[in-house]
Amino acid sequence: MEPLTDYARARWLLVSYPNIRRTISLRSLHHSVFCPLVKQNLIITMKTVETKSSRLGWLPNAISLARLLSVPVLVWLAVQGWANLFAALLIVALASDLLDGWVARRFNAVSRLGAVLDSLADMALTLVILLGIWLLHPVVYEQDGWIIRSLVAAWFLAHCASLWRYGRLASFHTWLVRIGIALFNLFAVILLVFNYYPWLLYVSASLSLLGVIEHFILLALLPQWTPNIPGGVFAVWRNRANHRSTHGPSQR
Repeated sequence: MEPLTDYARARWLLVSYPNIRRTISLRSLHHSVFCPLVKQNLIITMKTVETKSSRLGWLPNAISLARLLSVPVLVWLAVQGWANLFAALLIVALASDLLDGWVARRFNAVSRLGAVLDSLADMALTLVILLGIWLLHPVVYEQDGWIIRSLVAAWFLAHCASLWRYGRLASFHTWLVRIGIALFNLFAVILLVFNYYPWLLYVSASLSLLGVIEHFILLALLPQWTPNIPGGVFAVWRNRANHRSTHGPSQR
């Protein structure tokens, strides 16, 4: 991660920690209106938080790696037909997906390696869920297998396009894709623990398809690899509009 300027570090602290915002506002930060005591306290706080961040910077990647390593265990459990153990370990792995993102943001440990590792773990976990459904609940493929096969093909093309465009996985991590994956994971857990509810599959598949479309639009809009864009296409358009309003139209 590139080192931040003093202003950027201070702004990150004010946004991330409400107790600091009680003392200093973003407006006063922007205009550098600090009394000497507040300045000194802010510097001390910045150094303390950055020290904690550097010490725990490995933790989000370790959680993602553990989730990735759970995949072969899940495959073995599915092949053995142990549905209950498969469901239990799957729930733990899915919970770790939420945990590593929170830890990375909480301790300012977001990194490019973490984004790629998180994408690989999510992709592997999704594939093992599909395998588990096929082995443990084949009725889903008998009734609605064309939906799953279509989505797998669409995302395969999307990832191939990312490799062609950037030479690596895109790792956009937009909210649209996250919600689609979260609903599919919820569908899988409910299927494994309770029963088959097709409407959950239909909703998650629809959102995932929209996520594929957004993925291709982002590939067209972004010539350079840019991970972690929660706002997706709208965020890119908004940033471009703000850039044009600030700097004016580009000169040819």
